[in-house]
Amino acid sequence: MNAPPVARPLDRDAFEALLGELRPKLHRFCARMTGSVVDGEDVVQEALAKAVAAFPGSSKVTNYEAWLFRIAHNAAVDFVRRRARDENARADTDPETIVDDRIGEAERREIAAAGLRTFMRLPLVQR
Repeated sequence: MNAPPVARPLDRDAFEALLGELRPKLHRFCARMTGSVVDGEDVVQEALAKAVAAFPGSSKVTNYEAWLFRIAHNAAVDFVRRRARDENARADTDPETIVDDRIGEAERREIAAAGLRTFMRLPLVQR
């Protein structure tokens, strides 16, 4: 049985050539993940910057294409999560006013009764 081929570490020039070759594929991938060509470009730039920064210490990488796509995937997921978090922070709806439709009518009555009992325990001046 043949052993899998052992990948040679890339030198800096070969790595940069690989980045240039894979950049369009990475951009399409990130644009699809983010839902925007512009956001995809931002994510690709972030991913490539991370890859270049990690390259000297990446001697254990055997499949550089898969490694680059994993970095791009993680950067896109981080971007989408960050965008969702920012959109939620800017939401116009007050979380306290959102109605929970999962509770039934009996539970709503119990909640209202408990609130009323607590309210009635207050001294008259505080009510």
